[in-house]
Amino acid sequence: MKTLGFGVVLLAVGLGGCAMTYEAPDISNKPFSTVHLSSKQDILEQAEQALLLEGFQIQSSDLKSGYISTSLKNWRLTPEQASCGKTMGIDYLKDNRTKTEVAFNVVVNDQEVIIRSNIQGEYKPGAATQDITLTCVSRGVIEAEIAEKILF
Repeated sequence: MKTLGFGVVLLAVGLGGCAMTYEAPDISNKPFSTVHLSSKQDILEQAEQALLLEGFQIQSSDLKSGYISTSLKNWRLTPEQASCGKTMGIDYLKDNRTKTEVAFNVVVNDQEVIIRSNIQGEYKPGAATQDITLTCVSRGVIEAEIAEKILF
């Protein structure tokens, strides 16, 4: 019986050690920017419409100052779209137990549209283990997709 108890303790320590191998993303979060040829007002109106059509709720906006911010929206991201780090060499975004949410900030001036994402990730392995909050960084793909919807 003592060996069974010792084995359970070793298993628990081993599994706990696996959780400690989290490798944060190896890329930095940079805003996406592109040039526009329309008026600032037209671009802001198009941006607001594009974000709403994509299911984002506008949290705040100031069309005079030139910005729009959205609330977080559930969005299942792929490793091609973002990095939330790895554990034991396996990308968290390849695991169905990883949840991601995305919000956008869009800033428009007379020449540029600047889009920055805010990604929150959480790994939810199940009832027996504790959820892990992940550091997630966009690869620029989702910002480019939103820019395309704004400008075209």
